[in-house]
Amino acid sequence: MKPLLVFPELHTERLHLRQLNIDDVDALVRHANNPRIAENILNIPYPYREHDAVFLISFVVQGFKERKRFVFAIIDKSTNALIGEISLHLNGNMAQMAYWLGETFWGQKLTTEAVAAVLQFGFERLELELIYAECHEDNIASHKVLLKNGFLKNRTMGKVIQFIKEANQSRKSPEEVS
Repeated sequence: MKPLLVFPELHTERLHLRQLNIDDVDALVRHANNPRIAENILNIPYPYREHDAVFLISFVVQGFKERKRFVFAIIDKSTNALIGEISLHLNGNMAQMAYWLGETFWGQKLTTEAVAAVLQFGFERLELELIYAECHEDNIASHKVLLKNGFLKNRTMGKVIQFIKEANQSRKSPEEVS
């Protein structure tokens, strides 16, 4: 991995991805305090309160210092507001990707855009060989996000489906995967 002294910032057409910080506490609580998000994200409790957001930010900073995780705030460029988060949790030459988006922003393909940017970062800057994500079998929107970004279904573990993408994998359309 190429050394990173400063937390990276990524940009897409509509999003700015940067490190979470203490100024994000109110927005984190506002968006993550939602039972529909908590039921799909393992480390998001419901209710989600200020102390949960503060703990998350500490976890993020420590993870970057240790080069174990990169947790990005998803910022809407048009409003400069936090609308979710996306992360890579490193384990050797692979990483687990996780993400969530505030419910009011669902259905706008913003998560698909954020995933594409973080995949590029993971494969090009971190030189990862494999990135995987896991989601509940009934979280169809998340399945679509992953398939649109070239992930392939790998295995099912109970009610959780694991998707993988390898660095040298050619991009496949959802039609080719089905």
